[in-house]
Parts: sequence; structure tokens; C-alpha cells
Amino acid sequence: MEKRNKPIFNKRIFWDVHFEEIDYDDKASFVFCSVFERGDVEDIRQCRRYYWDEK
Repeated sequence: MEKRNKPIFNKRIFWDVHFEEIDYDDKASFVFCSVFERGDVEDIRQCRRYYWDEK
């Protein structure tokens, strides 16, 4: 898998975890749920850019 730049999310989405320690690949389901529940349109765009349609 190629190296991708981490998405830029608002920290308020991940208020319940250590934001800097999120593993975006291993915890993809958690990231998806959090972004789609608490994020805004730009957060969702960032999520789509990072994961494309593979998830």
C-alpha cells in the first residue's frame, strides 16, 4: 500500500481518544463512524480523500 498523507480532521470529532495517536488504517471503522456522526462537510471530504472508495 502506498504512503498517504493523514487527513486533517477537527479535534472535536475525536474528543474521546488521544487524537495524535489515532491509527487511521487499523481503526478505519472508528474513524468513519466518528467523522460521519460528528464531522462537518469538510471532515467528510477529508475522510473520502484518505480512504477513497476502498472502505
